[in-house]
Amino acid sequence: MTSVSETVTTFEFPEIHNFPPFFTRQPNEDTWKVQRQLWCDLILAFYKHNRLSLMPLAEAATESPFSNRQIHRSLQVDTLREIIEELVRQGHAVWTGPKNAKDTCMVYWRKPEVWANIIHMWACEHSLCNTVLTLYELANGDDTVKQEFHGLDLSTLRRSLEILQSQGKAQMFAGTSDDDMGIKFFS
Repeated sequence: MTSVSETVTTFEFPEIHNFPPFFTRQPNEDTWKVQRQLWCDLILAFYKHNRLSLMPLAEAATESPFSNRQIHRSLQVDTLREIIEELVRQGHAVWTGPKNAKDTCMVYWRKPEVWANIIHMWACEHSLCNTVLTLYELANGDDTVKQEFHGLDLSTLRRSLEILQSQGKAQMFAGTSDDDMGIKFFS
């Protein structure tokens, strides 16, 4: 697994990221709601900018954006977990792993429903309805290089395709691995 620090490209942090109290959960409930939403917005922007999705909380809490070495501040894992709970409520994250562990999550900087629409529109615009593609071709193929979903993690891609299947806009076919799993789009 690639760590966050290995994949980070230049990201412009909001000014609040240099404000030390931003890294401490505020006790006033109204202030906490604002702080939590600022963190949610920052996480989504940071993960989108760096095309990240998997967040192991203990590791993430020691890295950017949850740690700011310039001001010697880091977000506590318990506070990060509360922020992720808000992202889950908003549909921008899901917990992965053991049911009650809440140690790792998938961040959906773009919701799977939105990816589903983007992918379906692309398939229709490129006359790929009634054609079977593999998930590998969809995520990494030469035909998708200029598409926003190119390089999308397979978990998010699979979830988006499941949405299309539930809407009757696609049919998924099992393969021996995620890469050779098939998808057929319908118009």
